[in-house]
Amino acid sequence: MTITLQPGNTTKTPSPRMRRLLIVPCTLVLMQGLHAQDGPIQVRFEPGCETVKAYFNSAVPGAVSYDWQLGGGVTSDLAAPTTTYPFGEVVSVALTTTDAGGASSTHALQFTTQDQLELSTVTLPNVFTPNGDGHNDVFAPLTEHFLGACAQLHIYNRYGQLLFESLGNDLSWDGRTFAGEPASGGVYFYVFTWGGGTLNSTVTLLR
Repeated sequence: MTITLQPGNTTKTPSPRMRRLLIVPCTLVLMQGLHAQDGPIQVRFEPGCETVKAYFNSAVPGAVSYDWQLGGGVTSDLAAPTTTYPFGEVVSVALTTTDAGGASSTHALQFTTQDQLELSTVTLPNVFTPNGDGHNDVFAPLTEHFLGACAQLHIYNRYGQLLFESLGNDLSWDGRTFAGEPASGGVYFYVFTWGGGTLNSTVTLLR
């Protein structure tokens, strides 16, 4: 028999002593909603060039062993496994944990990975003011999505010299050259690429 509880309930397989008192053993399953980061299964996503990388974490108190079913036949016995999924896919994940006393609990999570970002949804400002006042101090893509390391931003001066190149996930230019010197006010050219698309335009630096 399977009993499904609403989020917020504690679910554990009965201890050996309690099982002797039960006629029918049962497994308790906790279903979580998407982005339930306070639940026993926690996950965050990082989009790549072709797939979405998922970082899972178990928040089950007292767990000493883990049995993850991550979909597509992928399993793991780590407390915090990672795997990849296609963009826009519905995924069902299950986690069974066991504590030091031998009691086990099973939790499940279903979610949809984000769709592949359309380059047209990314906006870059046409002016910024890196004067240290905490407002509009950096030039960076304006989007609510995490772009990931697949995105690249290059800044050039009017002579075609490269002043800035994004490293890893840092897509923000603070208005300084590679030497760390403040770039002078004026118009700069940028090339932003993500997912096979490219944006070429200019930004004005005001001091």
